Amino acid sequence: MKSYTAIILCMFLQSFSLSASNDKKLLIELDKIIENQKVYNQQIEDKIQSANQKVFFTADNPQQQFEALEELFELYRSYRTDQALSVAEQRVQLGKQLDEASYRKAMMNKADALNKMGYYNEARELLEQMNTEHQLESDTYGCYLFHTIYLSLYNEATLPQQKKAYREKMVYYTQQALKHAQPNTYSYISNYSLLLQYQGKTDEAIQLLEKAYQNDRYENSKARLEYSLANLYLEKNDTIKGRHYLILSSITDLKDAKKVYMSLQSLAMLLYYQGDVERAYMYISRALEDISFGKARYRFEDITNYLAIINAGNRQHVEKEKQTSSILITILSAVTLLLFTACFIIYKKNKRLNETKSILKEQYDQLHDASTHLQQMNQQIIEKDHIKEEYIGMLFNLCSEYIQKQHTLYKQLNRIATSGHLSDLSKFINDQQGKSEDLKTFIHQFDTIFLTIFPNFIKDFNALLRPEEQIKIKEGELLTPELRIYALMRLGINDNSKIASFLHYSLQTVYNYRMKMRNKAISDKKDLSVQILNF
Repeated sequence: MKSYTAIILCMFLQSFSLSASNDKKLLIELDKIIENQKVYNQQIEDKIQSANQKVFFTADNPQQQFEALEELFELYRSYRTDQALSVAEQRVQLGKQLDEASYRKAMMNKADALNKMGYYNEARELLEQMNTEHQLESDTYGCYLFHTIYLSLYNEATLPQQKKAYREKMVYYTQQALKHAQPNTYSYISNYSLLLQYQGKTDEAIQLLEKAYQNDRYENSKARLEYSLANLYLEKNDTIKGRHYLILSSITDLKDAKKVYMSLQSLAMLLYYQGDVERAYMYISRALEDISFGKARYRFEDITNYLAIINAGNRQHVEKEKQTSSILITILSAVTLLLFTACFIIYKKNKRLNETKSILKEQYDQLHDASTHLQQMNQQIIEKDHIKEEYIGMLFNLCSEYIQKQHTLYKQLNRIATSGHLSDLSKFINDQQGKSEDLKTFIHQFDTIFLTIFPNFIKDFNALLRPEEQIKIKEGELLTPELRIYALMRLGINDNSKIASFLHYSLQTVYNYRMKMRNKAISDKKDLSVQILNF
């Protein structure tokens, strides 16, 4: 016996797992449909445009236009109820010109639209005015309208006697619809299952609708079958199958671009209670937007009730959390006594551990500082190596040029000395002393090499100066005397006497230039010679 129980339990768990997996895929599909709702809206808009064209082209034939307006009404019926009411009014005017049956059908359309817009009593009065000879009780559409109107009134009623009276009306019109419906039609099956539900025969109603759902002939009524099955399963507290059919019904409704529906709201509420709050909020938001677009005002009341339930659920959740917290506090109070001794021991160990951590942290900080210092030194070495490479090449070039010049000079001096013209020798030496071309060449080469190593030096240096004091390079120049002084400092030559000797300036000139630049700087907190080291 135990083995059979285990097998049944395993089969149930497997079925539950498969159902949850399928529903997860269906929910993902529903999310995508909501995301791409514009596509489905455009499809229904195209159908409406085509139906409007039929109405326009049949203006000369009242009977054909009456039928074309019926097609347009069906498109608007669950899409834009205000437009459906307008179309119904047009049908009423044409129905007066045709016959009693056409007029009655048009008036039922009008009542249908009024009911969906929330005008229940107006819709009921309209139907009762036409039902003086009980003609509507032999019409399944009329019975359907009476039933849905009394269902809405039943949901709004607060007094028990009102609810009882409305329920009796609902049962009565369900029986009348079933009496006149053709067997095996959707009207017959839906009313029969509804009557079974009123009689408390939920399982029989489910079997009837499940069988119809598998039949392709009821494909056009798929969403209504799915929603009815969902309600029946939820009535049995079977939330697994109830959720499954609500998902299917929502998918069908949104694919058909319906704006007046109940499946998505019901699904949102169910998902909320099952903990999927994020998806529930998304579905409620979508439903509110669709209801607003569809002008189905009575649906707003339903949404208000749903939101009230959500708030109540939140309050209940908070209360449960409080109760749970109280229990936990009691348990923790008892456990605290047991943990006190353990905490004291752990405290001692933690103290030792913290001391060890402190020592390790100090060592780590020292290693980190040493590592940072080494990186800085390494960067400086790399930079100095780069500078050395450039300036060694420059030095070799200058030496080679000066050796060549000296060799040429020696030749000229030797030639003059050999000729014995000492006056020419004196004149030649005076001419050479007056020339400054060698110094200019040296300075130019220095500027060129430096700007090659530090191409942004002028721009970066000007950034340290006030805008009106920034240095502008004249045409034909590379560096100004001031920039040249700070260029040497960037290379590590900070001694004024060495700078003066290198550039053939006086010591006072170097000092004056440095003071001049310091006065032009944006900030006097740091010397420019320190700031340029960051270039």
